[in-house]
Amino acid sequence: MSTNFGSTLEEPPAPIALAPLPFSSRINAAIRLWIMKIVIRIITNVVFFFKRSPPLKCPTYIKTYAIRPNIKNRVFIPSSYQTGGKPLPLYIDIHGGGFALCDPRVDDEYCSYMAQHHGMCVVSIGYRRAPRYPFPTPPMDCAALAQAVLDDPDLPCDKSRVVIGGFSAGGNLSLAVSQMDGLRGRVKAVVAYYPVVDFTRSGKRKMKNRPATPGVKDPLEKSGAWMEWGYIAQGTKKIDPILSPIFAKREDLPPKICLMGCEYDMLREEAEDMAEQLAKGEPGEKKILKVGEGWETENGNIRWEKILGKYHGFDQAPVYFDKPAEAARVRRANELHDAVAEWLYRTVYL
Repeated sequence: MSTNFGSTLEEPPAPIALAPLPFSSRINAAIRLWIMKIVIRIITNVVFFFKRSPPLKCPTYIKTYAIRPNIKNRVFIPSSYQTGGKPLPLYIDIHGGGFALCDPRVDDEYCSYMAQHHGMCVVSIGYRRAPRYPFPTPPMDCAALAQAVLDDPDLPCDKSRVVIGGFSAGGNLSLAVSQMDGLRGRVKAVVAYYPVVDFTRSGKRKMKNRPATPGVKDPLEKSGAWMEWGYIAQGTKKIDPILSPIFAKREDLPPKICLMGCEYDMLREEAEDMAEQLAKGEPGEKKILKVGEGWETENGNIRWEKILGKYHGFDQAPVYFDKPAEAARVRRANELHDAVAEWLYRTVYL
């Protein structure tokens, strides 16, 4: 399979399977990834230990499913919902973290916002993470839990209005699981915030095509290689559409797809390329977004937004000790989430 997305950077075609790394490189990646995992886990636990979120920003309850009994999933139901009321639209969230870091708690701010401000039943699911559990374990875990959520009779949601979404690695996993048996056809839309969608592209190529930002480095420039080593075993075919969703057949993906990428993110180009590729199969002309830089197809099936002036994960990285900067972060993040919700209610949650 060969695909040309019109990149300005010339480089040899990527191998179909991942070639073995030199022993020293494997050791280096392993040490750095495990240190990163330990540090992030400590920081996350400390933050959530001392954090005192108001009730409306906390999950309504935490639930496990027999299919993956050791994974805790967080359920957010709008406080305005009355028992026995009209079933809510369902949004299944998958957290990011390079397939190796974090857990569903990191998306609490987002999930509570979508539940309380936009009336969705949101279920934030977890998965076992690399390097102990490399591909395909994370997408298999997510698919199993998403099916369990859809089969859960206790959730006050409409199982015909189902969306899966996520940030970064979670966006990749959302696109992956929506193609899988049991979910393909049941999931009506995917919302992918700054996802990695093409593992055949080298980090060098991605950085070359990223806009220059003097004095500010891309957070994935180095760590991305370590996390890729932990997630993708040697011999894995990088064009597998479950791993690299840009290679998925259109009919295997949900009818509605919203992709977003940050302007100063090495992953932006591939997400935009996927959006353009998907749009080619849709009728009519693109409509320019009224807010932000981007477009959607005439029928609303495909939506793309380039988040100007922002870096990977900007909306999930609190700015401590700078209240104006933190207020600006929250405001821009909520604007983005409001636009996504508007699109969902106009095209999916009808």
